[in-house]
Amino acid sequence: MSLRYFTAGESHSAFLTGIIDGMPAGVKVSPEDFAALLRRRRTGYGRGARQKIEQDEVRITAGVREGYTTGAPISLLIENAESAGQNSHLEAFTPHTAKTINVPLPGHADLPGVVKYGLDDCRTIRERASARETVMRTALSVFPRRLLADLGIKSLCLVESLGNLTANIDYTQAPDVIADMIVANGADFITPDAAIIPAWRELVDAALAKNESLGGTAAVMFWNLPIGMGSHTQYDLRLDARLAALLMSIPAVKGVEIGMALQQARGSSIAADPILFAPGSGWSHQSNFAGGLEGGMTNGAPLVLRFHMKPLPANSKVDSVNLKTGQPARPEFYRSDTQAVTAAAVVAESVVAVELTSQLLAMTGGATLQQIHDRLTRLREAQSLLPG
Repeated sequence: MSLRYFTAGESHSAFLTGIIDGMPAGVKVSPEDFAALLRRRRTGYGRGARQKIEQDEVRITAGVREGYTTGAPISLLIENAESAGQNSHLEAFTPHTAKTINVPLPGHADLPGVVKYGLDDCRTIRERASARETVMRTALSVFPRRLLADLGIKSLCLVESLGNLTANIDYTQAPDVIADMIVANGADFITPDAAIIPAWRELVDAALAKNESLGGTAAVMFWNLPIGMGSHTQYDLRLDARLAALLMSIPAVKGVEIGMALQQARGSSIAADPILFAPGSGWSHQSNFAGGLEGGMTNGAPLVLRFHMKPLPANSKVDSVNLKTGQPARPEFYRSDTQAVTAAAVVAESVVAVELTSQLLAMTGGATLQQIHDRLTRLREAQSLLPG
């Protein structure tokens, strides 16, 4: 068994909807699980005005009973507060009254979308391509996150850089220590480096004053994973390939690293992590430049993934063309976050959690949380021994 999920809805439609299929029975969730996670996605210094409007209240319409997953497909619904009161059924059959968007926004999905579908209004493309869709992917991750937590698997996300200012992060520290430092530094900037926060705040303020946006780099980390999740046997089963694709699916993400990929590319002395074995505790690595993945499979070390996000294209003041006249034009003002790297980090942690849960289910089998727990315990015990 593995997980499948789908989302539907546009940034200004009445609702976002999502279905996740394959969750085992017996995973307990609460309303606060959703509220806390989606609050993390909304917060961050430099987020736009819409985050003050949306409350992202999740309605579970199937697959959960008395707070526990039933094993059936789970469906969620989130109302877009900005579009509250719309009747989505009638809206689908009546003329659209919103102002048309005739000038494609460079750096967005506008131009390839309108050309592909033969449109002269960018709104249909832009509304679905919007990062608003990721609120549903984040909400769907609550169930996998709870399963992973119940199995002792932990995670964190953090921001490494905003613009040209990079935090000082020591990945040789225990992940739990890094996680505690992030919490202590507050929600404005998800970072263990308290010293960088004032400079980042000034950078965001300066960009906002110029109506510009900032890109950056963020990372996610998962630890206490079993060895062997993923596969070396086929290209599409390699876990590094699958995770990279998921991170690249987040709007504005333009690059992905696994472990210390850039450092490895520049120095052969850190091209491999020495392997250690200790009777009773099993396998480990002396370093973790590989980021917990070797040959398309987890190797037992903490999984470290990094992604690079470009500045958001809204209000970039870049030349474009009017779709109706063919004349040069510039896009109209488009509301935007000054920085959304903090939100993207939460989304990245979410989509990785879903994939890791899917891999874990395929590895252990089981229709209930208890069955998966028991099988994973036996697997861990076997993996702590020498093969002979």
